Amino acid sequence: MSASEAAKSGIPLNDYQGYSQIDFAFDDADVIEEDTLIAIIGRRKLEGGESIIQEKFVLNAAKRLVFIITENKYKGALDGSVPVLVQSLNWMEAAEEIDDLFLGDAEVWRRPSIGHADPLGGDFPVVTKDGHNVLDVIFTSPIANLAQVAESLDRVDGVVDHGVISKFPCTAVIASESGVSVIENVITNVAGDPAI
Repeated sequence: MSASEAAKSGIPLNDYQGYSQIDFAFDDADVIEEDTLIAIIGRRKLEGGESIIQEKFVLNAAKRLVFIITENKYKGALDGSVPVLVQSLNWMEAAEEIDDLFLGDAEVWRRPSIGHADPLGGDFPVVTKDGHNVLDVIFTSPIANLAQVAESLDRVDGVVDHGVISKFPCTAVIASESGVSVIENVITNVAGDPAI
């Protein structure tokens, strides 16, 4: 919904600056895991001032999070990229530690800002407005426990944040050709199984 449509409907909108609590946050996650409603954001190219950190800050401040997605983004066995923000000065050390964590399950590539590049990100890697590099941890087979992946990434030196959204109440609104489904979850899945 655009700001003008919200205004016509009498829904007040504000910028998030200075608010410690917001009622609802809406997000179009890149993919959501069935049953757990754990989401991944940041797979798409980050444009201009976009930031995983800012997005997660708003999502975490919301009383209720609502994901609005199409049915092809709601999957039982997730694979593909988990974006990870790392400090630029020691990105290589963080990448090596992440690679060791998921050896055999994932490849770690530094995201290039233009075109395609080698795993090191080429001559022009993405540098966020906060000065971080973006690593794509690319899982080549289904991830057995996405919550455990998030917890493992949180413990790596040099990792600033990542694109896994978990551990808070959320709703998924899923659009398909046959209609709209709404799935509620009190708290998204937390890590329990050490398997990845």
